[in-house]
Amino acid sequence: MSPMSMVGLRARCCATKASTFFKIRKYTTSSLLKILPEVSEALSSGKAVVALESTILAHGLPHPENINLANDISSIIRSRGAIPATIAELNDLAISGVEKRATKCSTRDLPFVIAKQRAFLKENENKPSPSQWGATTVASTMHLAHMAGISTFVTGGTGGVHRGGESSMDISADLIELARTPVVVVSAGVKSILDIKRTLETLETNGVPTAAFGVDDFPAFFSPTSGIASPARVDSAEEVASAYLSSLELGLKNGMLIAVPNNDPAGASVEMAIQEVLDEANVLGITGRDVTPYILKKVAEKTKGDSLKSNTSLVKGNAAVGADIAVAIANARSKYNNGRENRKTSVFSGLSSTKSIVKETGSFQESNRTKVSSRVVVMGGAVIDLVAKPAKGTRLIPATSNPGSCHESDGGVARNIAEVLGRLGSQPIIFSAVGEDSRGLSLMERMANEYGISRDRQYIKIVSGSNTATYLAVLEEDGDLHTAIADMDVLTQIQVPDEEILSDADFLVVDANAPVKSLVQAAQNARWTATKVCFEPTSVPKAREVSRNDQFMSTVSYAFPNLDELSAMAGTSSLETDDDIKSAAKTVLKRMNVSECHLIITMGSRGALLATKFEMKPFRFKMFEASMISTMNCTGAGDTLTGAFIHALLNGRNEEDAVKEGMDMALLSLQCEDRAIAPTLRNHNIIV
Repeated sequence: MSPMSMVGLRARCCATKASTFFKIRKYTTSSLLKILPEVSEALSSGKAVVALESTILAHGLPHPENINLANDISSIIRSRGAIPATIAELNDLAISGVEKRATKCSTRDLPFVIAKQRAFLKENENKPSPSQWGATTVASTMHLAHMAGISTFVTGGTGGVHRGGESSMDISADLIELARTPVVVVSAGVKSILDIKRTLETLETNGVPTAAFGVDDFPAFFSPTSGIASPARVDSAEEVASAYLSSLELGLKNGMLIAVPNNDPAGASVEMAIQEVLDEANVLGITGRDVTPYILKKVAEKTKGDSLKSNTSLVKGNAAVGADIAVAIANARSKYNNGRENRKTSVFSGLSSTKSIVKETGSFQESNRTKVSSRVVVMGGAVIDLVAKPAKGTRLIPATSNPGSCHESDGGVARNIAEVLGRLGSQPIIFSAVGEDSRGLSLMERMANEYGISRDRQYIKIVSGSNTATYLAVLEEDGDLHTAIADMDVLTQIQVPDEEILSDADFLVVDANAPVKSLVQAAQNARWTATKVCFEPTSVPKAREVSRNDQFMSTVSYAFPNLDELSAMAGTSSLETDDDIKSAAKTVLKRMNVSECHLIITMGSRGALLATKFEMKPFRFKMFEASMISTMNCTGAGDTLTGAFIHALLNGRNEEDAVKEGMDMALLSLQCEDRAIAPTLRNHNIIV
């Protein structure tokens, strides 16, 4: 590139704001980065920003194609809702030959460039040196983008292991930077002039998540296929964003490489030329560091304009995908931050004579609530149960009055589970909502006084003008449910536990009573804090509704359906055989947490089935037979199993032992006629 070309590129980009620049500023002590206003404003407001390297423009293309491509890339990125930010070095770079031109600057060059500038300033009384641009490579662009807070970077192709690299050790610094800098790099894969197989093996060794976008084969820059299977496949920008944010949540320090196939027809002829030149190099005995320059020169000669056309096409395609990924990441972060801000203004109650409680807009707000922590947080329904049962020795007769007995007790799936955990000593925190009525206030008092859920652990919203949720159940003589009616409107007001509450929790337990959007938000918060999500489906209609949400289901590590709820979650009409049950379980497990997940399926008198999926391992199933006892009340048995199961996990048990102990605790509730949860659980703590 001539000096005029480089100056033209600089003036064009800055004047038209086609691409906003980051510049290394060596003459101030406040920061080594200068972030121009548009990018700074975008980063501050959480908007999507896409980093671009300058080497591809300064060295990858001739003039004026480089300027045209810069403008085209910027337009593409802006049209998809993101801000382009080209990264470059400014001032005191080495002069190449006799021309003052942009010099390639990789990560290793950065400290020397800074030292050189400081020495110049000292010798010349702080007079700025003549402006010299340094073109940042993939590696240095990643590093500087991360310093600036940019999460997505678009380039043409990444470096890799050169052919013969096992002897020459010629391995691109791009791979090293990908192993240590958490930035999503969007490229067209690795050029086939490199050793793609060894490049992928090096990325694997360094723990770099690597995926092809929308295809199974790993792209080879000019060609959409390399003949080598990609380590992973992603099919949407949202999937990439989720994977990237999950990587950050796990504390991983590496970047992520997303390879976009180049579907430009010219790529085929270029790839053919590359293979021809590779054969020529082998015949001529060209090896080591001489291979790449020879191939690039000969391919350019053979393809004439095809390589340039294909190169610009693939960069534009990468820009579109990269912009979508940046927007998806920004949107995900925005939803998280908005939810966090909303939760800061949420109104909770916790009845305590030592705290100032102020009635406000149909709820209660504590003026000096003290944060408490727990290893288990429960979110969902707190309900008054009204249970009716026909007199002993009689059967229900429809459409008429039946003699029998009626009992009122505290219920609600989440509240039941919290009571089990409280009675067993796990000290849960509960998030729920009740009406501003005597039933709701009394229920909260009983939680504190009888169930082991102290008032400072009750994040329960009191809703003015609403009834406390009520569940009316009519049982058969044997205790099985005949029919029920649920008045649950107040539960739409359940608040979502924020990341501060969840930061100390091992488990978040949710039932399906809260709105789906609240469940999704709670699950995403749990993902941020590496808290395992446990799901109690609650009922067939709710199981069906909630399980349709992939965003929620993908976070679930444990779910506790009965057979009817399992059928609804799997979308099957009936489960008549054991094979049907296992098939439905597999369907649900495939949609749950990808690394490890479990279904604890309650099957009535048959017992319970534990279905397990580990990443890249076969499904496992284990049946646990039920004990034969006289059943008085089935309404709280499943919730007792769930609470005792989680309590066992908290105390170091594995899943199989936890199921056994959960079933033992459930026997007590099955024999409790007037309550969903047996009060005798207090005297049957699990011993570990």
